[in-house]
Amino acid sequence: MFKKLILNPISKNIFQKKEIFSKLNFPIKTYHNQVKIINIENKRTSLELFVSVDKEEKLLCFDPHWLRFNCQSENSRQIGTGQRIIPIQNVPKILLIDSVKKKDDCIVIKWDVDSNQPDTIIPIEFLINNNPSELVNDDRYIPCKEIKFFEYFELVDSNGNRNETKIFEWLRHMMLYGLTIVKNLPTEKDMIKNLAELISPIQSTIYDQLFDVKVDQNPINIAYSSVGLEFHMDLMYYESAPGIQFLHCLKFDPEIIGGESIFADAFHIAELFRQKYPDLFSTLTKIPATFQKIHIERKRPVYMVYQRPHIALNHRGKIVAVNWAPPFEGPLTNLSPKETKSYYRAYVEFAKFVYSYNKTIVYRLNPGEAACFNNRRILHARNSFIPNNGIRHFQGCYVNIDEFKSEALVKEFQMKYANASKNVNHIKLDLRKTIVGNQDYY
Repeated sequence: MFKKLILNPISKNIFQKKEIFSKLNFPIKTYHNQVKIINIENKRTSLELFVSVDKEEKLLCFDPHWLRFNCQSENSRQIGTGQRIIPIQNVPKILLIDSVKKKDDCIVIKWDVDSNQPDTIIPIEFLINNNPSELVNDDRYIPCKEIKFFEYFELVDSNGNRNETKIFEWLRHMMLYGLTIVKNLPTEKDMIKNLAELISPIQSTIYDQLFDVKVDQNPINIAYSSVGLEFHMDLMYYESAPGIQFLHCLKFDPEIIGGESIFADAFHIAELFRQKYPDLFSTLTKIPATFQKIHIERKRPVYMVYQRPHIALNHRGKIVAVNWAPPFEGPLTNLSPKETKSYYRAYVEFAKFVYSYNKTIVYRLNPGEAACFNNRRILHARNSFIPNNGIRHFQGCYVNIDEFKSEALVKEFQMKYANASKNVNHIKLDLRKTIVGNQDYY
């Protein structure tokens, strides 16, 4: 079926300076020992590799423009940064492959004369792990049905020394499940900043970097009162709402009745809703809701309005974001009467579905505990409470969702591959496919 390609000798000057590749973080030995190239077929307008990966045979097909723009040589990537330096405007509409050769652990592509492009060099491991036609259809998250607890002083000791292995375990759990609680965080103001910055610098918002959640006689947010809070995500009126939210219980007097925190997995709820009400689900992916924070009478006046659908899908129909914040929604605009009616039919049904979800987690935080959850995935709510002269005081902050995911991926690479002299651009990280709600289409 596959014709054997006769490999001609390669120009010696391409690989004569190995130090160039080391500066590019381009290891000579890059792929797993159980990878075998069975056949290489140049079809001129495409490249086919027939490979065996861990004894599983695969046919990999590559478009010529994909190959050109993913060249890893010094002609296409800046030494040191690894950033691409290919002038896009100089790449022709039609690229034709003249010849393909295997050299060491790389594929070298020579383009035809009319293409007028330098040779493309790509590690075989890179081609296998970044195959553009390999569809990601497996699970992208694990439904959150219970709380996992972590000890603060297992993440970092009293001298501030980090336990990177334990921090990775914590981050990995938040990536996959979306919710953790860290115990025994000292009940001192601003300690939540120390916990959050084990991940990245905290995110500043209209509520500053740190905010106190306690009863205020003139609240600038409904959370700063004793009323119950509906299921919601914070600050959905931002283009990029906060990612990981931290709520540190500083004080929660025993005489207070109520005030429990409630969590529910919006990804799981939305998927179940799609299965039961596919037409209503479709409506919520198309018609935009209005999220707003308009408050002129506060110290820092705010007028923020942002419209987007409640559910976002990628090009394969996978859920990549849920946007839900009823307390912070404004009037629908720029819709026809039919669209408005369709929206409210789906909206009301979805709200009922959220409150009928049977995997809701209810927990009363204790002083010294910090809830850490993905604000772009985990809905949170609060039972109303009667103070009875007691004090309920939480302190909170946020970490950007992209910086959180970056830190988790960096940790995965460091834990699994750094000592194996792997190039991070060539391997496949398990957590890369995990949905965190930032609308990444992967």
